[in-house]
Amino acid sequence: MQQVQLQDGSVAWSMNCVEYLQGAISNVDKYLNECDSALKNYRDGKRPFPSSYRPEMDVTPELDAEAMNRYQQYIGVLRWAIELGRIDMNTEVSCLSQHLASPREGHMHAVYKIFRYLQKNLSSNPGRMVFDGAYPETDPKLFANSVTDPDEWNDFYPEVAEKLPAKKVLPLGNPVIVRAYIDANHAGNLKNRRSHSGILIYVNNAPIIWYSKRQNTVESSSFGSEYIALRICTEMVEALRYKLRCFGIPIDGPA
Repeated sequence: MQQVQLQDGSVAWSMNCVEYLQGAISNVDKYLNECDSALKNYRDGKRPFPSSYRPEMDVTPELDAEAMNRYQQYIGVLRWAIELGRIDMNTEVSCLSQHLASPREGHMHAVYKIFRYLQKNLSSNPGRMVFDGAYPETDPKLFANSVTDPDEWNDFYPEVAEKLPAKKVLPLGNPVIVRAYIDANHAGNLKNRRSHSGILIYVNNAPIIWYSKRQNTVESSSFGSEYIALRICTEMVEALRYKLRCFGIPIDGPA
């Protein structure tokens, strides 16, 4: 963690995993050179791998035992890099992680392309995550018409109180605002028609939770897939608010 100065003159903290990735890329570099023919048309490094590539539809030959073990190790390295803040490749790594049991040559090439992308963008803005404690600006007009009559939903959602810690700490300091962004690509997996959830949760302007995972069920509509993503996010927000209260951090209003 290190301090950074924002454009408005305020100070925030940033986290990066450049040193970790430098070591990881050096171990993969010899394979990148061996696989240079497969990567010759992928030197721009604009994306972790092309948006047209669908790992679930790959029919290239399966990897042998040695290459499979190397593939699983590389996925572990990339997962840890995501935990350290490289959320710009979260969805791609999540899709490739679904093939750990029987990866194919195309999956390995996709992993190499992710490392090539990291090599090209090692020290750029995606390599640094800023935790800004400033309060976000939210236009209240965006939510003005979201609920016309709160009592209208009482039959579906009875009035309940938020779960609070039994031995909660007296809250001190300035309150924080929790925001969540949720989305799902309906039937994004072309083989089994499952959707993929994406969730990003902020405390003030600091990203705290990032989530990208394939859903466990097949939904017949985009409403169903997005509602499942919303349910998962709601559980995460409830757990986060409970944890913040355990730390004695006051929370400003609902998420």
